[in-house]
Amino acid sequence: MDRVKRNQSFGIFVAATRILLLLATLGSSLAEAGQPTNASALLGTWVNVKNTDFFSVARIVITDVSGDFEVHPYGYCSPTLCDWGMHPAFRFSSSVVVRTAIGFNAVFPISLKNVYMQGHLIQTPTGQTLLEVTTQRRFLRLSNEVDYERTERFRLK
Repeated sequence: MDRVKRNQSFGIFVAATRILLLLATLGSSLAEAGQPTNASALLGTWVNVKNTDFFSVARIVITDVSGDFEVHPYGYCSPTLCDWGMHPAFRFSSSVVVRTAIGFNAVFPISLKNVYMQGHLIQTPTGQTLLEVTTQRRFLRLSNEVDYERTERFRLK
């Protein structure tokens, strides 16, 4: 009986050791998922094709310098645009094997709200490529404003 228990314990030990070795080997690659390396289709200055009201995003500048992918949105204000600052963003592709980015996601604080911005490339029926961006604004408890979401389209300038 002791021999059976020892064999079972040894088997569990071996299995656990294998799992630990596997995790140690893959640990760094699991912690850092790869992002699409080609973001060229997203880069540039994108301007809003329709909305010009105070709650809209007027322009988004997307850059990728030495692997630092960033979005720099501007809102409509008067007399000039509101600068929302440059923020790091994550790139996304259309599948796990595609290395070309077609979208991004960024989260950043502005004044009394957190802004969640997600954009992706779309094709219009006429073949024009646009950037469709959904911006969600979540206000802090100090604000009396209601959280809201807006989806807008941008063309490359």
